[in-house]
Amino acid sequence: MLLSMPVLRPVACAALAVMFVVPALADTRLTLERNGSGDLPVDYRDAGNLRVGDDSQSNWYLTSAGERFVVMTSPDGGKRFAMNMDQFLARDDAPPAATVDLAAVTATPTGRAETVAGITGQVYLVNGNGRSWELVLTGDDTMAAVTDGVYGAEIRMARMSGQAMAAQPLAVELALAKSLNLPGILRGQLYTLADVEADAGFPQDHFRLAGDTLLIKDWKEMQDAYH
Repeated sequence: MLLSMPVLRPVACAALAVMFVVPALADTRLTLERNGSGDLPVDYRDAGNLRVGDDSQSNWYLTSAGERFVVMTSPDGGKRFAMNMDQFLARDDAPPAATVDLAAVTATPTGRAETVAGITGQVYLVNGNGRSWELVLTGDDTMAAVTDGVYGAEIRMARMSGQAMAAQPLAVELALAKSLNLPGILRGQLYTLADVEADAGFPQDHFRLAGDTLLIKDWKEMQDAYH
């Protein structure tokens, strides 16, 4: 990865990163706007307990005590399934991951700060694969965990479905943000933080699988369970 900045700029950027870090919030509901295609609710307690989406969707993601699941509903709405994403991807026959080549991407700090839904980040101009776009990045602990949870879930799901390249834009942004030591993405190609509701006060079991959820190991087991 090439960083287009003067020699002294990293020191300034590091100082800004410290300035823009905000203490992590407990039980926070965030809303991400997905590139004009609707809002995505994200419920956060800590890095090990996170909900991305909800039961109104055909599939959503849950991190429960550090275990990461995709939760799915049968076409008739009568059954709920969950698959441990990391266990599935650890299998010998798991689909391959896409490779992220940060050497083909440049990130140039613009010197601008931007506040998105109350959180301030640094604006970078990114160039890669014949395209350019802006990233607004922050060191905020909550946004770092949310970014890793949302982007990571979509990247894993694309790979589980044998379509790892479909999530390549997210994989590039996530790897780039981490490499710059500003792992929270406030605004990117696909997602923009729209709202933050602190002190949401979720129920104790909010980050657990519902009792009627069927745990499955692979897609065949889910198809068999439909019948």
